[in-house]
Amino acid sequence: MSVVEKKEITVPEAKALLESKAEELDPLQRRVLDYTVRFTKTNVKDAEKLVSELMEKGGIDRQLAVQMANCMPGSIAEIRTFLGRQRIISEEAVNSILMIIKKYRTNP
Repeated sequence: MSVVEKKEITVPEAKALLESKAEELDPLQRRVLDYTVRFTKTNVKDAEKLVSELMEKGGIDRQLAVQMANCMPGSIAEIRTFLGRQRIISEEAVNSILMIIKKYRTNP
């Protein structure tokens, strides 16, 4: 495989990409595929919708939205961990982000 484009992708997107090239994968890529199979928390369409919704309604950038979609934080404390000290965000905004994520969680 060669680099065609660089952008943050979710674990489900990586899984779909690697599965589509399964015969061509080197050993490292096969290990990454194994990881994606184990740790995918939603399907590709829902992951894409979640990232878009977090960016639009949650007011966060794509990189952070992808990280949250990959981990699916379940509490305000977990979301604040992603935000770090450099981001001051209102309680209302954090609750909004949590509600968006809960819509896409398969295991509440």
